This record gives sequence, structure tokens and C-alpha cells, in this order.
Amino acid sequence: MLDSLSVRLGLLVGGAFVGLLLLIRKLYPRPYPGIPYNEASAKRLLGDLMDLTSIVNETNEISNAALTITTQRLGTPIAQVLFPSFRKPLVILEDPREIEDIIIRRNKEFDKGPTALEVFRPMFPRASISQSTTPALKAQKRLWADTMSIDFLRKVAAPSIHKSTCELVELWRLKSSMTFKDRAFNVLGDFKNAALDVIWVVIVGEEPGTIQYDIKKLQNQLAGSTTFDAAPPVGSFLKEQVAYMSTTIARNLNTPSPKWAHRFEMCTPRYRKFRRTVKGEMQKTMKKAVERYQSLEIGSLEDDTVDRCAMDLVLRRQILQARKAGIPPSDPTKDESMLDEMFIFLLRTALRTAFPSTTSSSTTTATTTPPSALAILDADIPYLDATLEETMRLSGTAKGSLRQALVDTHILGCSIPRGTEVMMSYHVNRAPPGPVDEAKRSATSRAAGEKKGDGLRGVAGRDLGEFQPRRWLVVDGTTGRERFDAGVLPGLAFGGGFRGCPGRKLAMMELKIMVVMLVLNFEFLPIPEEYRSMAATEMAFRQPDFPFTRLRAL
Repeated sequence: MLDSLSVRLGLLVGGAFVGLLLLIRKLYPRPYPGIPYNEASAKRLLGDLMDLTSIVNETNEISNAALTITTQRLGTPIAQVLFPSFRKPLVILEDPREIEDIIIRRNKEFDKGPTALEVFRPMFPRASISQSTTPALKAQKRLWADTMSIDFLRKVAAPSIHKSTCELVELWRLKSSMTFKDRAFNVLGDFKNAALDVIWVVIVGEEPGTIQYDIKKLQNQLAGSTTFDAAPPVGSFLKEQVAYMSTTIARNLNTPSPKWAHRFEMCTPRYRKFRRTVKGEMQKTMKKAVERYQSLEIGSLEDDTVDRCAMDLVLRRQILQARKAGIPPSDPTKDESMLDEMFIFLLRTALRTAFPSTTSSSTTTATTTPPSALAILDADIPYLDATLEETMRLSGTAKGSLRQALVDTHILGCSIPRGTEVMMSYHVNRAPPGPVDEAKRSATSRAAGEKKGDGLRGVAGRDLGEFQPRRWLVVDGTTGRERFDAGVLPGLAFGGGFRGCPGRKLAMMELKIMVVMLVLNFEFLPIPEEYRSMAATEMAFRQPDFPFTRLRAL
């Protein structure tokens, strides 16, 4: 009897052990066939997770870590990150030409990836950045499209950018002459504040007063006063909420399951405060705009000269459409998509503008009367345009983007099953790893290459880790003069196509005005060696670890 019981117990234990082994084997990574991967990682239960985590902890950049352990290590432009089998592999693509082709010409095959949507969805569930491509999203983007038109930006945004930059110049004059005389100081906060001042005026038509508050506070300190009683400006709430959102996204992205980390965050009191504060401030400013337009006749509503900000334009059109349809306009202060889109619009521009160039410029000519905003925008200065483009290329504010395959397709000859997520590198700061057989490129990629060539193989593609604005200049065959050519390299800094950043024109307009005004007013002196680094921390977007400058006012 004992022998029989022992046998059965042994079989039971043995069966359980075998079952456990089979279960563990099922948890091992399952690579997509035909796409390069680290063979050693396929034999580990956690796949590439340990290597990925190690580099993230060292550099604070998850996108760069994914590139380092796949395409860069394997020397191939396409590879995959392996996870335990409950999570599908992530395909990594580091070929600028093919990335440009996917985001611009292959929208029927790829849409924004679910992981990317989940990053922002808890914060802004109705914003375009949190939605897959649907007819509703297309209608929402059309509603906001004209707020990024050149005419609207020149009328509404340019004066605000100019005013904010003049205030930034005033603040830096105080810092460089007194507080930080002959010493380097951190400029990240100043750029963020200036960007927030601009975008808040552009969106809602109200002055947040963030830079002015800093000027008065510094003047008060320089006067020897130990107290400062001025009430914080409305910009203070913007800074607090953007900081919370960026920190939360960065923290959750570095967890094994960002999706569930974000969902847990939604249960916290801090998240509820964030949503309550954002909605409350947006609703207050929106209500004022609604009251301005509800009493106007249809003829007046069609007059775009009355628009003072982006919210005016969008609300006026909504009310006009409702009047023409003979229905009462809906209450936009209760429209979640409107509220979310307004704040995410603020965020994109603020964070992109918050990454200043680390390359110094200098001038020896002082100017007493600053050029107007329109004079700066109308100036034909090829080297200036090249400098701005090179700044965006090298800074890599948005390191990459996630797309999901909507159908079974191919990338560089590799089969990409429907549902696969692809991380594409937007940071063109080094040569693509490994050669690519032209026959393996998509038909649209080959056609584009035949039409405009492959700039990465030419002069423009040399020494991509260095700041060289002249790579964007070409000699005009007719005039013999140098001109700026944005097409010499794939332009990925803002993405592209339907899912590209809608704030691109505003961001470049702000950068151009700021660079001109700052160079005309300051000599940028060499900074200490310990600050000369392009190291950055990847949050919602990348921000520099050493955003320092040393100035001499002209």
C-alpha cells in the first residue's frame, strides 16, 4: 500500500514538475520569424528586458536603450526587442528613409500604436494624440487645422512670441549683469516659461505673465528686499500640471506594463486633481469666448478678423455651423475632446520649445531697436533657416514614435504581421546601421529615392553627430547663391503625415524669433566643460540634462 501511494505521489509531483516546466517554456519569448533579434535573449525567460532596464537606468532614455540593444548591436536597420511571451515583440526600425515613407505614404498600412495611445490617454482621453484614426478624429483635426495656418499664426502667434522673447531678453539681461555675471546658469525653466506664455495667449487670448513674474521677483531680490508679495500668475498652474504630466508619463513608461501603470495612476488623488484643475481653468476661459460669440449674427460669425486666439476661431466655427443647421450650439465647456485638445496643444509646443540648442552663437553688433516679429519671419537668411533645422535634427526632442501594422505587410523585406507594433527612430543623429538592398524597400520608398536621391549617402549625411548647419545649404543652379533646402535629409523631428505634430509651424516660428532676438542681444560665451553634453532624460519628450548658457549682454 505504501509503495503504491509513494508511486502515485511521485507521479503527481513529477507531473506537476513537468507541467511547470512546460508552462515556463511557454513564457519564453516568441520572436517574429525573419526579423533579426538577439539569439541569446530568445533563450532567456525575460528576453531583452534585463539589458533594456540596465541601459535605461544608466541613460534615462528608453528609446535609445531599445535602439542600442537591437539595431545598433546587431548592425541592421530593423530588429526586434523580445519580451516574455505574454507580450509580443517590439519591432525597431532605424532607417530614416523607410520611416519617412511609412509615416507619410503608408497610412493605410500603419496607424499610431496602442502603447503610444495609452501613454497619453489617461491624461487626455479625448485629445487627438490619444485616439486611433477614425472619421471622428479626422473631423476633430479639421476643426483645429486652421489654428496652425501661416496666416493665423502670423496674425495671432507672432506678436505674442515677440513679446515673450523681449521679456526673456530683459530677464536674461538682469541675470547676466548681476545674479549670474560671468557664470553659467540653467535656462530650461526660462524657455519653458516663455513657451507657456506664448501658447496660452495663442490658445485662449489671455496673458499668463510667467516671465514678467520672474522679472519682478528678480528685480525685487536685486533691490535687497527679502519679501515678495506678488500673487503667482496663471502660468503657475500650467507649469505645475505640465510637470506632473511629464514626470508621470516618464515613470510609467519605465515599468514592465505602462498600460496598467497609467490605469493605476488614474485612481490616485493627484491625478484627479490634475483633471479637475485642467478642466476648471479651460472651462473658465472657454466660457468667456462663448459669451462673446453667442450674440453675433451669422454674417459677423463668418468674419475671421475677430479671432484673437485659437479658441476663438474654433468656437466661432462651432457656433456658426450650429446656427446654419438651425440647431442650438452645444456647450463646449462640457466637450471633453475640446478641453483635452486645448491642453495637449499647449503641451506639445511647450516641451518641443523647451529643448534649446547647445551650440553657442555670438555677435559683436548691438541693436537698440529689436526687429519686429514679421520682419524676422520675412527675412531671407538661408543660414538661419539651416541653423534652426539642424537644431531640431540634433536635439531629438521626440526620439521616436510607435506605429501599429493595420494589415499584414513588409518593412525592408521582413514580414510584419497585422497588429505588430513598430518603434521608429526620429532622431537622425548617426548613420543608419547596416546597408539596405534597394530592392527590399517599399515601392513608394524607391520612387521617392529615385526622385530626390538619398541624402544620407551624400555630403549632408556626413558626421551626423555634429552640429553643422551648412549640410542644409545648396547652391542654386540659376542664381549661384546658397539657399536652404529642407529636403536634403529626411525631416523626422516632428514626425509627418496625418499623425505628424500639428504644432510644427508654431514651434519653428517661435524658435526662429527667439534665436534672432537672443543672438542680437547677447554674446554666448563658452560654458564650463562639465556642461558640454547632449545627454538628456526622456520624459513625454526628451529634455536636456545640462541646459546651461553663459552670456554677455550687448
